[in-house]
Amino acid sequence: MLDLLIRNGTVIDGTRTTRRKSDVGVRHGKIVAVAPQIEEEAKETIDASGKIVAPGFIDIHSHSDMSPFFTDQKMQSKLYQGITLEIVGNCGISCLPTDDASREAITRLISSGLELPMDGRTVEDDSLSDYAEHLKRCPAATNIGVLVGHGTLRGMVMGFGMRKPTFEEQKHMECVLERELSEGAFGMSLGLIYPPSSYGAIDEFVALGKVLKRHDAILTVHMRSESTKIFEAVDEMLEVARHSGVHVEISHLKLIGKPQWGRSKELLAKIRAAREEGLNITCDQYPYTATSTGMSALVPAWAHDGGSDEMCKRLASPTEELLSETESETERRGGAHAVLVVSTHGRLPQYEGKRLDEIAADMELPPAQAVVRLLRASDGGVPCCYFSLSEDDMLHIMREQFVCIGSDGYAMTYDRHFLGTNPHPRSFGTFPRYFQTIREHRLMSLEDAVYKATMLPAQILGLKDRGVIAVDKIADITVFDAAEISDRATYTDSPQKPAGICAVVIDGRVAFKNGEQTGDNIGHLVVHK
Repeated sequence: MLDLLIRNGTVIDGTRTTRRKSDVGVRHGKIVAVAPQIEEEAKETIDASGKIVAPGFIDIHSHSDMSPFFTDQKMQSKLYQGITLEIVGNCGISCLPTDDASREAITRLISSGLELPMDGRTVEDDSLSDYAEHLKRCPAATNIGVLVGHGTLRGMVMGFGMRKPTFEEQKHMECVLERELSEGAFGMSLGLIYPPSSYGAIDEFVALGKVLKRHDAILTVHMRSESTKIFEAVDEMLEVARHSGVHVEISHLKLIGKPQWGRSKELLAKIRAAREEGLNITCDQYPYTATSTGMSALVPAWAHDGGSDEMCKRLASPTEELLSETESETERRGGAHAVLVVSTHGRLPQYEGKRLDEIAADMELPPAQAVVRLLRASDGGVPCCYFSLSEDDMLHIMREQFVCIGSDGYAMTYDRHFLGTNPHPRSFGTFPRYFQTIREHRLMSLEDAVYKATMLPAQILGLKDRGVIAVDKIADITVFDAAEISDRATYTDSPQKPAGICAVVIDGRVAFKNGEQTGDNIGHLVVHK
């Protein structure tokens, strides 16, 4: 007898091959049959008439590291999008590795842009094996894979100073990275606008990249610039790939600020040329025209030297240089009106949901000084949205078949009282919005669109048993309505459940059906093999 039978659906298997009418049979967590009609009885049946049966969506760029820590809340927003696996630890920031000496500082690092109220929570897991045990005690709503954040690694080994590692510190970082990869991490992430990751240089990245290459692991990167120096930032990562051989995944590929708008074809051509050269370069993207990161990203990197506490001390008596560079970065991102404050974690609630120019006017301060005041009041942690992208560029990037989908968001609760504010809608609607955008703009076939959300990220990650609807593959499956799938989240009202997701199966178990999670969280750690 089958554990699960999905009947009467249209299977798009993730491989870009033509869709077909098929039933899908599941037993012991694996797909055991894909056929026009399966007669075997099943303990549970899903009628997928008129629906698409696809591999579970893989969110290759997530920041849900801490979501399992929120045991008092149902962090469901990724599950409700049809996501079955999230890859956390991106942008150079992860909740591991840590030790007793670094735990407090790394908690501040990971919480600096977090759109969730930490409420005194701290990172608890020193290594990937610790994190795996944590997930056994506190399962997530989806499965989770982990990247080692370079900023976290650097912070643990050598602190948060703006300097090069010593020979011993470099070898220590390589040793710790080797340990985490051996325990099943999928790779390492760089966050080259976030200290202390931004303090690293090419030789440091190449040495760590060689460790990754030995494990067939990936190096993901939030590049050093996504605006005025984006082409130089790409060149930096191409050099790392050339000298280490590592697979580089460029995170949330985009062009920030009007002076860069319209250059997406040129940018994609540069990456395409590197791929033709033989470099292993892929990318991910989210389907929104607003970015999101902490307000501290407006403050120059040198002002972060020593960590968040040292930055806040400098903000207490800001120099003209600090204010000038903060003003310049604000303008690069579209100006003060383009910056929307998501949260001050209750410190200055009257400014939550307001634009920076409105806040500055209310404070009777220039925008750069308003930034300083907001950061000081919130201990350096003010998550924001930045309306600084072009839709045309977003669509050009989305057409590329080497660009997969990553939310750059968090597994969130729908409890508005708990959230208190409106986080970026990508945490609630990235994957439905992606399919909606492709449908509305007729960008590609649905077969190609499913590939970019399933098999492509699985291939990038080296996952051989997920990302495809086929016999003997793990039964991660998403059933959706191709005509109805859409994002309902908005920037002013983001905790909205998307439309068109009919059922989600994780490791052969139905996790979501009829618009609701079916029971307790069942997610566990997926490791790189």
